[in-house]
Formats: sequence, structure tokens, C-alpha cells
Amino acid sequence: MSRVLTGLLAALALVATACTSSSSAADCEDIPGVRPGVCPIAAEDRQPAPQDAMPVLGEDGGEVTIADLRGRVVVVNFWASWCGPCRVEQPHLNAAHGMLPDDEVAFVGVNIEDARANALAHEREFDIPYPSLFDPDNVYASRYGGVGARTIPTTLFLDEQGRVAARLFGSPRDAIEVVALAEAVLASGASADAAPAGP
Repeated sequence: MSRVLTGLLAALALVATACTSSSSAADCEDIPGVRPGVCPIAAEDRQPAPQDAMPVLGEDGGEVTIADLRGRVVVVNFWASWCGPCRVEQPHLNAAHGMLPDDEVAFVGVNIEDARANALAHEREFDIPYPSLFDPDNVYASRYGGVGARTIPTTLFLDEQGRVAARLFGSPRDAIEVVALAEAVLASGASADAAPAGP
């Protein structure tokens, strides 16, 4: 089997997994600013994100775990310096970060299959305003339903409880799409908190 075909099958498998664990396009209520068919996963179907402590790119000895950010929606972007679409999307992510309140939404990058020097150069070039975890062997990223070199850029949105609440495959169209989806995840959490308790 060719390398191209293997990569295509891997990408299709990841998309299929996402479709079976989130609302279908037919069931998705359109969110202004977000591409059709993308919306928060139903709360009962959300899976917890991996909680491993990972080194922070550019910080000797510094580590971050998703558990440290619980209580906020977390935008997790998987990227690499050699990924062309990752370069295209970075200004949108930077802008979205500036448009959302830090006490409600946190951003974390996950740099995969990259050389540290190249990743650090990418961070400096784009003046990325939030930390990135360094995952050169793709060990951590692969635990998110098969995220890897053939499926980036991918951006996941975690709810306040640290569960995967939405997935955006490929580059966001603009900063508004990232902001709108983060706000939809925030609103889904508020709606769940306000729902009356069952009998």
C-alpha cells in the first residue's frame, strides 16, 4: 500500500471517529461564523482529554497538564513548523486568543513531530501569545483519537470539565470561527449547569 493511500485512510478513520462521537451535520444547529456541521458534542458523549503532564516548549523543566486548566474552556491546537496550513492559521489563532477572556478560555498549542529549534523559531516568528507543549514523538497527540502528522492542523475545544467538546479539522477560516466555537462550548456548559435536576 502506498504511503499516500495509507495517509488518506488514516485521515478518513479520524474523521469517521469524530462523526460517530459528535452531532451529525443534520442534527447540528448552525453557529454564526462557524462552518456548517461543526458544533459542540452532546455533553453525555464527551470523552475526557488525556491528563499527562507535558514539557512546555522553550521552558526548561516547565510542564503543563490539561488538569491545570480545568474550569475554563481550553482551545488545543496541534501544529508543526513544517506544516503549511499551520502557518496560515496561526494569525487567526493569535487574534482569537486576544478576543476571548483569559479567565474563561485558555489556549494551548501541541507541537508534534518537530525539531525543537524549528518549533521555537516558529513561535518567535508568529509571536504566539500562549504556551505550546512539546511532543516530538507524537505520543501525547496520538491519544486524541489519532491526531498526528497527517491530520494537522487540528483544533480541539475542551469544556470546563476537561472533556473534548468540539473538533475543528483543518485551518479555521478566520479568528471569528475559533471565537464562535469556543463561545458555543462555553454556552453549552452554562446550559448544562442551568438544566433542572432529574427526579
